[in-house]
This record gives sequence, C-alpha cells and structure tokens, in this order.
Amino acid sequence: MIDPLSINAPATSGRRCDPTRRRLIGALLGAGLGAGMGGVLSGCATPMTGAARASAPGRQVELLYVADTLECLGPTRIVAPATYLGPAELLGAAPWATADGVTTLAGSAGAEWADLYTPRRAARRHTAGYGGLAAQLAQLRRELGAERTLTLENGQCWSGSGLGHLANGSVGVAASRLLASDARVSSDERVLWPQRAAALYRDYARPVLGNLAAPPAGVSTATRFERDGVRVAVVGASDPNALDETRPLDQWYQALAESVAKAAEDAELVVLLADTGSATARWLAGRLPRVDLVLGARGQDFWPTLIAVDNPHGAPVPLCLPGSHASGFFHLSCRSTRSGWQIHAEFQRNDVTPDAAAGELQARFDALRAPYAGWLDRPLGRAPGWLWRRDSVGGSWDGLIAAALSANSDVTRALLPGLRHDTLLAPGETITRDHLWRLSGGHPARVVDLTPDPDALKRLLERALDSSLGLPLILNDSRDLPRLSATRWTLDYGAAAGARAHLETLPAGLTWRSFSARPQAGGEPLWQRLERYLGDHGGTPPAPTPPSVEARYVEGHPGWHPQARLSV
Repeated sequence: MIDPLSINAPATSGRRCDPTRRRLIGALLGAGLGAGMGGVLSGCATPMTGAARASAPGRQVELLYVADTLECLGPTRIVAPATYLGPAELLGAAPWATADGVTTLAGSAGAEWADLYTPRRAARRHTAGYGGLAAQLAQLRRELGAERTLTLENGQCWSGSGLGHLANGSVGVAASRLLASDARVSSDERVLWPQRAAALYRDYARPVLGNLAAPPAGVSTATRFERDGVRVAVVGASDPNALDETRPLDQWYQALAESVAKAAEDAELVVLLADTGSATARWLAGRLPRVDLVLGARGQDFWPTLIAVDNPHGAPVPLCLPGSHASGFFHLSCRSTRSGWQIHAEFQRNDVTPDAAAGELQARFDALRAPYAGWLDRPLGRAPGWLWRRDSVGGSWDGLIAAALSANSDVTRALLPGLRHDTLLAPGETITRDHLWRLSGGHPARVVDLTPDPDALKRLLERALDSSLGLPLILNDSRDLPRLSATRWTLDYGAAAGARAHLETLPAGLTWRSFSARPQAGGEPLWQRLERYLGDHGGTPPAPTPPSVEARYVEGHPGWHPQARLSV
C-alpha cells in the first residue's frame, strides 16, 4: 500500500502522479508500448477466443481463480459499491459501473449476479467463509480432474486484517495450503514482514511470482505447469506502487514485458497474474503481446463476465476480476481450438449454505484463528447505523475515522485516502478490534498531521484525482477519491488534469490529519485512535457523516448510483 496522501514534493522515481511520472509514461507511449490506449472494455457473455498459437485442438485447461480474500476466514457480508468513477474518457466501460449500470454493461449474463454488485442486496448476503470456498474448490478439482486443473491465487490473501499482524503471515500461508492453490503472487506480506517473507514463501512450498526489483528468496518472475498436455506459463505482475518498489514505471513495465516474452517462448497458454489493481491490469492486457488471459487483483472489483480488452498484437485479451472478501472464485475453462484459445468463465458464489464438507473445513480455518480470536474479537461498541466504506466518494466508516481524528476541533480536519478496504456492519452490530484493523487493510497505519496551505492542498487533491480518474491507466493506484471532512469541494468530472478540484475558501491555520503506512511514520496507530474514540463515547459513537463532494457532470454515469447507498 502506498503512502495515503502526502504534501511532500513528488519523487523523481516515477512513483507518483507527477510530471516526472508522466514523462515516463510518455516514454512508454513514444516507444510504441502504449498502442491501443483508446480501446474500450466490454462485458463478454460468450466464450472468448484468444491468440491462435494454442496447442492441438481439443485440449482443456481448467483454471480456478481466487483473489483478495483479505483474511476473511469466517462468514462475512458481501461488499458492493454504489458509486465507482473511472476516467471520463472510458465512460461506459467495465469495470466502472455499479448497481443497474453493471446489468446494463454486462447484459443478461451478468444480471444473475446482481446480489453481488447491488449494495442493499449484497448486504443481505453472507459468505460461507473459507470453509465454503475450500469445499467448492476441492469439489471442482475432483469433477474436472487434477490433470486438467490449476488453482491460482492473487492479491491480498495473507493480510488484510489484524490476524496477519498478530500471526506475521503464518495463518495466511496455512490457509492457502488448505485452499490448495498451486501458485500465487508476492503481495503485501512482502512489505509488511520483509524479514519473514522468504520463510513464508518457503513454508508455502509452491511457486510465488512477482515482477520485483529486489525479490526475496523464493520469488520468481514466472513458473510453468503442464495440464492435459498443455504447457502453461504463469507470470506474476506485482504491485507497481508497493512501498518497496523503487523503479520508474517504464522500467517496471519493461521488466515485466521481458518476463512475459521469455515465459511465452516454450508455452502454449500464457496467464498473467496482475496484482496491480483493475485499471493497470486492463492497461497491461491492452499492451503485452503473447498473453492469453489476465487475472486481476488489488482493485477488489467484481465483474460477472470476462472483459474483452483490445490488444494491437492480436485478438482481444480477456480480463477477469473476481471480487474480494472470499465472496467466490472464477472457474475459467480454456479449450484449444484451431483459431486459438476459447475461454469460458463462470463465477462460483461462496454464499451457499455450507454442507458437511464445508463445515469440517471451516473448523480447520477457525482453529487457525482461535489463538488470536479473543484479542481480535474484543467488543468495542455498536454500529450507530450501517457502517460501510467502498464508494468513490467515501462511506460512513470514513466519517467515523474523520470524527476520531478531528476530535471536534475547529482547526483540525481529516484528509483521508480513498481506500477500498471495507468491513460491512449493520446497525447495532458489534464493532471489534479486528474491524478497525481491516480499515487500513491490515497495515499498521499511523496518524500524521499535515499543514498544507490552500495551494498545496489543491495540488495534493489534483494528484490524487489524477491517479483515480486520469489516463493512462497505469497511473491508477486502486484508490477512490480523497475524503475531506467539514470541507466543501467540487469535482468537475471530465475536466483536464489539474483542473478537476475546486475548494471553498479555507480559514488560515488548519491542520489536516491523515494516516500513513510508511515505516518511518511515528504517530499513534489508527486502530488505537479509533478504539479510544469509541471508548470516549461509551461504545456508542454518534452517527457519522460520510464524506461528500459536489460532483458535476456525473449524472447518468453507469457507476453513479448514490441513491443505492446503505442507510438506516
């Protein structure tokens, strides 16, 4: 996770949405690597046919794909946003749609999954936990045959809650082994526990992939499998915005392109595991040659069908986005034909009533969490209304964080990053310590004070908006709009870079309070500040006011349904 918001001068390494970073992107485009930037994504209800270099016709590779489970070992509510804005130039493209907008773009093939992408319907559903997930994966492996099946894991699965913090990633490793994944991408555990990463990967005892400048022991750029006589190459694209990633974006991309080219030399099916966020995964799908399928993670987006991404090197490349919170997984059936790979995708929901096998497996996952449950599940208060976050503008959890940070001060306001990590609570439900850890994605975020003048604050907002709404998509850092408390501001959707944000006149001397994931940040841990705030209110905090923004020119956008937000 990159540092939330900073008023420091942009780094010259290309890690921020700044002129230097844009020059790097310009170099990419100038070198011909950005061809096809205008291609639009669309839902794909029928099987997709990829590149014509598949093996002999009739071969079948069955991929089972799970991502961004966020350590949701037990049953949890399903998260769905009501608003989700992307670049104005891509209005009408997947995955930037919510509620009825998803049905419109994905068509009848996606309508049956409305329980997973409509906020109020999703909030009534609970997953079956890791037990249900593991049972369904095992059943499909038996039905499809081990000789054809490959289980791939991506994104934040070993972290995301307080459990990873207490167990230093070891529970995540054990859970992945119970899920029986065959390979995964090096993700946040590498940044959270750098001294432990190599040992975790050794314990996992399966391929760990990543496009890293300085990979820890046990991480490789790609791996190979053979399924049904097909040589399958799986390549890992790790987060280009990770705290330990120091390369400019052009170098990061060039290294990945070389890894893909090398892996494809003696492979018949090439799969890219992109722990990069949905937007960057789409950018990669539209540029990399010789990739047959892109499996995205980190954006925590669910799209009910494959998304076809135009690629100038050949046929459209399918992009798969499986959601988060262990809500299910995709079964991707890859069949070789004379014209290329035909890929059929079907999402397997994890909200069915668990059977005996799922119950037995869930007991094993519960046992992994049991040593830490007393601390994690400590009751701290009750939700004053629906507590939720995932939204372009922000949710009631952000309002609660802002209230805790500003402490009713007239000279202190909250300035929060647009994080997507969510934990959905109904009115009156118990707030626990683990819920507070989940709000920072399991990172030990610390409270920091910022003192930008109005011009610096405006520049900071514009940089954040450029990451969320700008092009090219490789700039996107999988965050939504920044959240400002007690402050009126306007977003001009579709305006040019640097001209999107308009702030009201601000009083002098304001302090803006945020939180940082950087190791050198020395403030109070965010979860402790929130726990203290709940205690100060006897466990019953005032109903929080979600952040707001006056967004202009967004009416009718398929990702703009503010009326679908959860309320009491």
